[in-house]
Amino acid sequence: MHFDPKMTKNEHLKQAKDGLDSWDDIARFAKEGYSSISEEDMTRLRWYGIYEQKPNEGHFMWRIKLPGGRLTPGQLRIIGQLAQDYARGFGDITTRQDIQLHWMTIENFPDALDRIYRQAGLYTTFACGDTPRNTTSCPLDGVLKNQIVPLGNLVQRVSDMYRDAGKELSNLPRKFKTALAACPLHCHQPQINDLASFGVVRKVGGKEQRGLGLVVGGGLSSEPYYAQGLRVFISQDQLQRIPEIYRQVALIFRDSDELRYKRKHARLKFLVAQKGWQWFRDELERRLGYALEHDESIVNPSGALHTDHMGVGEQADGLYYVGVPVARGRWTAAQMIAIADLAQRFAADDRAQIRLSQKQNALLLNIPQANVEALRRELEQIGLPAHSLPWRQALVSCTGTQFCNLAVVETKERAAQILRYLEQQVRLDTPIMVSVTGCPNSCAQYQIADIGLTGIPVIHDGRKQDGFNLLVGGCLGDKPEFGRELLPKIPAELVPKVIVALVRGYLAHRVVDTDGEAEPFRDFVARCQLEELRQMATIAEWTPPPVRARG
Repeated sequence: MHFDPKMTKNEHLKQAKDGLDSWDDIARFAKEGYSSISEEDMTRLRWYGIYEQKPNEGHFMWRIKLPGGRLTPGQLRIIGQLAQDYARGFGDITTRQDIQLHWMTIENFPDALDRIYRQAGLYTTFACGDTPRNTTSCPLDGVLKNQIVPLGNLVQRVSDMYRDAGKELSNLPRKFKTALAACPLHCHQPQINDLASFGVVRKVGGKEQRGLGLVVGGGLSSEPYYAQGLRVFISQDQLQRIPEIYRQVALIFRDSDELRYKRKHARLKFLVAQKGWQWFRDELERRLGYALEHDESIVNPSGALHTDHMGVGEQADGLYYVGVPVARGRWTAAQMIAIADLAQRFAADDRAQIRLSQKQNALLLNIPQANVEALRRELEQIGLPAHSLPWRQALVSCTGTQFCNLAVVETKERAAQILRYLEQQVRLDTPIMVSVTGCPNSCAQYQIADIGLTGIPVIHDGRKQDGFNLLVGGCLGDKPEFGRELLPKIPAELVPKVIVALVRGYLAHRVVDTDGEAEPFRDFVARCQLEELRQMATIAEWTPPPVRARG
């Protein structure tokens, strides 16, 4: 890469020393203490998932990378024990199927890294920083009854490929997010990734063909873009090409020096938006050395829903999975260890597996039908009931001001309060995704939620306090839409009542067809005028500010 002194501060930092070269520094910093870590080295530690947490007084968040959210009982048990030993007894499941631990100190990391890398066989390389982040997937990849094509170990292979590439991919313009699945519900959310594959079923000459499509250039944050389809078809017998395709897309991103001058515009989505999907496909094929099969009909994944397979379901092999909603993605060390034990105890033979989802939930796989009810009873005993109400299945939350340097409002405890109120006040018959996000960066994906909350300070009752803007109607699929702002600057304490009023309006006015099938929330808000929805969401305790003029 040609280095230009006019590039951003972060580019200077990476040019001076690669983030991967901070590995040996971790042990030195552990001996010399927190005060020995320079600002530049604090940034480089992110290449191993180590991120200084708020307040910046000696503690760290540590992100453990879990491709496709996959864990063995032994691996989850080790993470639970680390949470117990060093992280004040809890951990968070992220919307990218990782686990994050908080309250770590630099002195903890030599032992913690050894336990994750050597004992658990996991890694945190490229968990943060300007690198390929965790590769996400359907949590039921490989066992789902109606999976469009079998992927084998492709998700792990793609993740390991990024790691093994080392310095070839350790200095990207910014983070690079990928997803890979063939779930017919597209629960891996391909359209908000830099690069993603999704399952495709097509008819050619009257014969059914199954394979994958590709999209590039998606991402949320303060300037959201849906990924653009490359209009290609990768057939089932060509799936082994996937790791090299993913590598070459990462290299196109790496080599785009024009992205390195403005940090806020250094994501792949801006390159694709500027140059177009056709340019990108041509460049990808040039680097691959062969043409992909073009199909103009393969643009977006169709029928994407806000779901991650909660409940109990039969797998392709006749065994069962049990979905476990984890309220706002936070579970205790004791619960992690207990889930590991239950998975091992109730699974068939030695086939115990745990999967984490992008809705911050967990699933236990390979359970014989005869063991399902006993497992459900045990889950209830540890405070993680599998039969939780739909609200709990699809409410997600970012870290918020408790630990995040970018957040402007508290989210985790607020999300717990919202969840309790919703479960008490409104009984749903279908999940409605609620996102509680602490800033515009959208770690909890508020723009694609049915009901998205993004934090903003407000003045209420004469004092400054936490508040939220409320958006509705975000959705994925063949006609994706970002959420529309419905109400600005709602005082945080009144948000649960506003949501209840809105959802009661939906339940009262939604269309139910002759088969008893109810109109989904996303379709309901799409056909309603915003003013109608505002009236439904009105509560006596608060008068919303005037609607902001557009344009």
